[in-house]
Amino acid sequence: MHVLKSSGELEKFNQKKIYGTIREAGGSKKLAKDALKEVRKKFNKNVSSNEILKFLVKYLEREPGVSQRYDLKRAIMSLGPTGFPFEKFFARVLENYGFKTSTDNRLKGKRIYHEVDVVAIKEKKWMIECKYHNERGVITKLHAALYTYARFLDLPGEKFDAPWLVTNTKCSGDAINYAKGVGLRITSWRYPREDNLEKLIEGKNLYPVTILKSISNDILNKLYSSGFVIAKDLLNYSDYELSRRIGVDKKIISKILEEIKVVCS
Repeated sequence: MHVLKSSGELEKFNQKKIYGTIREAGGSKKLAKDALKEVRKKFNKNVSSNEILKFLVKYLEREPGVSQRYDLKRAIMSLGPTGFPFEKFFARVLENYGFKTSTDNRLKGKRIYHEVDVVAIKEKKWMIECKYHNERGVITKLHAALYTYARFLDLPGEKFDAPWLVTNTKCSGDAINYAKGVGLRITSWRYPREDNLEKLIEGKNLYPVTILKSISNDILNKLYSSGFVIAKDLLNYSDYELSRRIGVDKKIISKILEEIKVVCS
């Protein structure tokens, strides 16, 4: 059996990869083995990666919280079509790792003003460009690395120590090679091996609110408007406090908080 990836590539079905990702999402060995058996039973010819994903997201509900964590990539891609919440989300992730951050920065360059997504400080002062995609199979290419570094060069007055490109998808080989040559830091999906976007999130349970299955788009927008983008931040409040703050029924809030506890356990 072969799998058609979102990028259009056709690759041989890799059961070790699926087993590993289920285990990484907190699934038991039994769940991972049973899920693989069901996948092989249901799909016996060429299939798209999206079909397998949809099946597994539903099947993994057999163990609390596993389905949500397994669907992390989709959750990040659902942060918003403009990418606006992704900037806020990554800034909050960095704050959990000891950075001081600011977003929506309009800074004066040599000739023009630049919109800098995130400024982060921890030992160094970083100029961060967030490149967001909401479609599977799309990669972040060389031009994103080029304009991030060019923007860094045009802001000498801000005394940044280094530029940083952050994306919710994979980066092309050219982008990575260029970044290594000019000292541009990259954080993307599964790159680098350590401290990639996935590991930064999972390391401290910093899942976006879009990972939750108990909330509607209307509630998501209310959460964004109230400044919430990381799910576990809601646990700092009682259901009564959240109900008043975001204007949602207390019973619905209680259900949301219970799901967050399960996902972050």
